[in-house]
Amino acid sequence: MLRSRLMGRFGLIVLVGLLLGGCFHASSTRAVIQLSATRGTVPLTVHYDASGSEGKDGITTYRWTVGGETEIYGVSGSHTFNHAGDYDVELTVRAADGSVATESTLIEVEPAFWVADENLGEIYKLDISGNVIQTLPSPATQPRGLAAVERNGTWSLFVSCMGSGFQQLLEIDMATGAVLQHHSAPAQSPGGLTYAPVAPFRLWHVDGLSRKIYEINPSDGITLNVFGATYFQASPHLIDSVFLQTPGGIAWKSGSGTAGALWVLESETHLLYELEIVPAVNIFASTQLALQPDPIALTSSLFPIAGFDWNGDMLWVVQRDQHQIVQVDPATGTPTGILLNSFPGAAVSGLSIQK
Repeated sequence: MLRSRLMGRFGLIVLVGLLLGGCFHASSTRAVIQLSATRGTVPLTVHYDASGSEGKDGITTYRWTVGGETEIYGVSGSHTFNHAGDYDVELTVRAADGSVATESTLIEVEPAFWVADENLGEIYKLDISGNVIQTLPSPATQPRGLAAVERNGTWSLFVSCMGSGFQQLLEIDMATGAVLQHHSAPAQSPGGLTYAPVAPFRLWHVDGLSRKIYEINPSDGITLNVFGATYFQASPHLIDSVFLQTPGGIAWKSGSGTAGALWVLESETHLLYELEIVPAVNIFASTQLALQPDPIALTSSLFPIAGFDWNGDMLWVVQRDQHQIVQVDPATGTPTGILLNSFPGAAVSGLSIQK
């Protein structure tokens, strides 16, 4: 009787142990991510591989999630990150027995800085540390304005060139430098170029000789609208101030309006003005520019400025005489101490941040 009870208890203990043991043993399924790179400059192509993943009787399903949005199925392949930012990459695998495992990692895609040199006739792509990672020949002489443009998932670079007195606007392939479009540009002294990556998707060009801002269709190079100093004279924000007297550059930045805003530098006063873009409401209307109050006063030590652009909420300025690109805090108009100066040449001009 006693033996029977002991055996019964022992059997119960063994049964409970087996059940608990089954709970404590983790699944043998394991997701393993292999990437060709976890950090790089935009556009960054990353090759991914999950062949190292393990599961009972093999893995039947591989699902990749990139940036919380894009889903890709397959054991391996490649993905191109067209914009700067931090991207979570998650791999979920399912084994033949139905068990699932997940692994994730972070990919950092950094912006690229495009800058030109008038004397050398070259265009440089710099990484976030200022190292030259690509060199392209300028498609015409005296490059002064640059605009990195993404359309339909493909990047290209627009270049405005003085052209020895014959101003030109050209679009080139970022990888090869091949000319994709070639147009005569308005006026004669390019002072900057930028691209608005939201509807209605326009190039914006400022000219130092005509002292005007030009709205250009990037598809055919046609000038759609022209804005001169007289256009802004009625603005209450220009009392006792000059604007477009000596334009020192132009850059686009997202703003309160749906089409963002242009930032135009008046070199004479060292003031950086914001112009809200107001898109046309119908086919009979045209784009308007609304000058905003409180321009940014840039410190005199930054001048002469040969180009500028925004990266997030920070301004980057090309100091021609110092041959460097410096980060500027727009709240104070002064340098933050971060700068890029590892590129060649002596007549740096233009700046476009690919992001």
